[in-house]
This record gives sequence, C-alpha cells and structure tokens, in this order.
Amino acid sequence: METQKIVERYTEEMTALRRHIHQNPEISNKEFQTTKLIKEKLTEYGIEIAEIGLTTGVVGILRGKTPGKTVAIREDIDALPMQELADVPYASKVEGVSHSCGHDIHTTTLLYCAKVLSELKDELHGNVMFLFQPAEEKGSGAKQMVECGFTKVLKPDVFVGLHVSPEYPAGSIGLKRGPANASCDMFHIKITGKGGHGAHPENCIDPVAISGFVLSQLQTVISRENHPVYPAVMTIGSIHGGKAANVIPDYVEMGGTLRSLNAESREAMQKAIERIVTSSAEAMRGHGEVNWEIGMPPLVNDGEVIDALRAAAEKTIGADHIITVQNPSLGSEDFSYMFPEFGPGAQFRLGSGNDVDPNTRHGLHNSKNVFDDTCLPVGTTVLVQFVRDFLQ
Repeated sequence: METQKIVERYTEEMTALRRHIHQNPEISNKEFQTTKLIKEKLTEYGIEIAEIGLTTGVVGILRGKTPGKTVAIREDIDALPMQELADVPYASKVEGVSHSCGHDIHTTTLLYCAKVLSELKDELHGNVMFLFQPAEEKGSGAKQMVECGFTKVLKPDVFVGLHVSPEYPAGSIGLKRGPANASCDMFHIKITGKGGHGAHPENCIDPVAISGFVLSQLQTVISRENHPVYPAVMTIGSIHGGKAANVIPDYVEMGGTLRSLNAESREAMQKAIERIVTSSAEAMRGHGEVNWEIGMPPLVNDGEVIDALRAAAEKTIGADHIITVQNPSLGSEDFSYMFPEFGPGAQFRLGSGNDVDPNTRHGLHNSKNVFDDTCLPVGTTVLVQFVRDFLQ
C-alpha cells in the first residue's frame, strides 16, 4: 500500500495528539510527562523500549522481518521557557513554557513513524531506531544520548530527521546538501579593573570604558578576521557592570555566542576573541579573560542521504513539493553530535506556514507563531518512505 495513503488514515489522530502535546509543554530535561506519553504510545504500537539510563527521552527499537541495516530517526521533545501568545484553542496551559520551536510537531511525527512502520515491519529487512531526544534547546540532549551509549543498543547505518520551518509552505519539504546549520559556542568575558568614586576616575581603572572598547573591537572578528566565504555570526547578548551611577565598578561581565559553518574558521575566531579581549584590556591597564562553553559542531547533511530523501519525497508528496534550500541557517542544531561521527545523516526542513493565516509565518521562537497541522502527515510520509526504501 502507498505510504501516503497509510499515513493519511491517521491525520485526525495525529492532529489531536500534537495539540495535546502542545498544550502540555515541558522544558529541557524536565520532559517527564512527555517521556511517559511517548513510552505509552510506543508500547501500544509494539515498539521495544531500550533503557539506556536517560532521565528523560526515549529510545525505541523496531526489528524488521529479517536482519539488516539500521535506520535511526531522531526528533526532539522539549519546549522553550517562553510564554505563548498565539490565539489558538490549544495554546499552552503551562505558564511561561511553550512549543514555539515546533518540537510538538517533531514528537508527533516520530510517534506516527513508529506506528506506521510497526504495521509494515514484515517488509523491513533491518531495524529502525526511534530517538526521542531531550534538551535540544539547551544544546545538550544529543550529547546526553551519546554519553548514555544509544549506539551500543544498535549501530545506525544512517540518521534522518526533520525540523519545522515556517518560511516554507505546509505540504512541502526543504532539502539542503552540505552545511545546513552552524556550530554554536558560548563565551563569557570578564573585564576586571579597579573600582572607586565616579568623581575620581584617575584613581581607578574603569572596566566599563574598557568593555566599551573591547565590544567595539570584537566586531572586527567577523569583518576582518573571518574569511568572508565562510558564514559566521558573533552576538554579545548580555553585558552587566555596576549598580550605581556615581560608582566605577570593579568588573564588567559580558556573554555571547559564536556561530560558524567551518571548523577552521571557528577555531581561528575563538583565538581572535581571546586575543582581542586580553590585549585590549591590558592596553587600558585592566585584565580580560574569556571562558568558553564549547557547543555542538556544524550540522552537515550527507549528499547521498539528501538524494535518498528527495527520492522518497518524489514518490510520495511529489517533486513540485520539494524545495532546494540555497542557504544554510546560522542557527544551531545538536543533531550534529550524532552524525557524521556515528554514521552519515541528514535533516530536512518541514514546511509549516501558509498564506491564509499570517501567524504561521512569524518564525521559530516567536510567541505568536502558529504551526499548520497539515505538515504532520507530510513529514511522517517522507520519513516512512525513506525507511521503506532503505530497508527494502
């Protein structure tokens, strides 16, 4: 039976489950009820649950009719610590928490991949792993699953997944070969001076003035240090120093992120930030130090996997619903901890916007964004068809 027809039988059921999850969001590493729901559904579908020591998140296993290769489908399950302002009847019931990144869409899609593939298991020559990952918004969930040894249960031969994209129309998918998402590293800067009375700066070493100079010089990292053919973004999102207008503080703290699509430029920019902070502060008689939280590497889609996803989409939703994505996103995606280190993989973009409701076009992490439910069977269909093709 055609994949699309099988999946479409569950459209109303999928929508209802997605809206239930949407109403009950949970933040990173606190996805206890979501994890419970996933386990209940997987058990109902006859999927084996592998206990690997995760506090939240689930690894499900479906074994086909005969031994063979293993496909891992990964999606994230956590929500954002932000208030939902979308005017929909199924809006979040949890104060200050919402699925404004669409992970409720992701969770539902993966659950119905499990349900449909369990019905088709007698045609599968190999295995399917369903990776319900926690804490993507913290950038640590994929790493947690790696550290818990999910690959020791089964070694995936390929990884696939999707992410909702409001910029593309519901009913379509977007495919990007090569670098698709940037790395993301956080840095914390402390500029130390000598505090004192605001009336006597000559007796002080002003860390506020030093910080202003450092901030302006850091802008040259992207414009003058990084090769312009390698996209990169540096953002200083936090700066704090002092509490009184007439007091020069002893120190100022700044925090920011560095994003890159190239490993060599990523390392070079990290060294440039350290050099500029320490040297600029020293030139103004202060002291500067940088501490890093090294995050996920860039997500690089394997060309052969993208081609296989395209073939699966052409068989199901049709070539006219496939968009070739021209530009990578400088947003990060911790799926990159899983591939290519443990095997080839790719993530495609699932269109979730429409031209009828402008609220579907606000974008990810926007409190008013509405995700078009009609994307659910589309994402499920493409993933299921990919698995059927891979495990023929």
